[in-house]
Amino acid sequence: MTTSQIADMLRSNGLKVTPQRVEIIRFLQTHRVHPTAQQIYEHVLRKVGSVSFTTIYNTMRVLEQMGQVRKVPITENAAIYDIDTSDHGHFVCEICGTVYDIAYKASFQIPHQAKKTELIVYGVCERCMKTQ
Repeated sequence: MTTSQIADMLRSNGLKVTPQRVEIIRFLQTHRVHPTAQQIYEHVLRKVGSVSFTTIYNTMRVLEQMGQVRKVPITENAAIYDIDTSDHGHFVCEICGTVYDIAYKASFQIPHQAKKTELIVYGVCERCMKTQ
């Protein structure tokens, strides 16, 4: 997405176009690392020079409402953000904390309309297995 497209998207959702918000979206598009709010904050702070956690959380909430990102709770107290909103699961390494996308197919019958599914698998990644 170009800067102009990012600006249009922000404006169309009632947000002011600020360097901080533009950098948040650029970071998510460029670094597909499943970042936490803290990691996004640290990146934007380095790039732009000033940002508040409120800006990070508000921007991420609006992006989630727009369907541009998924907030994935990986522990009781931590969540990551994923710009890939397609149906897929996540593997969380319990040693290094890296989060990987995983493909899966689910087949089940639900008597009502399902709005969201989430598959999170916890274990040890291949890289950490080699170092043990």
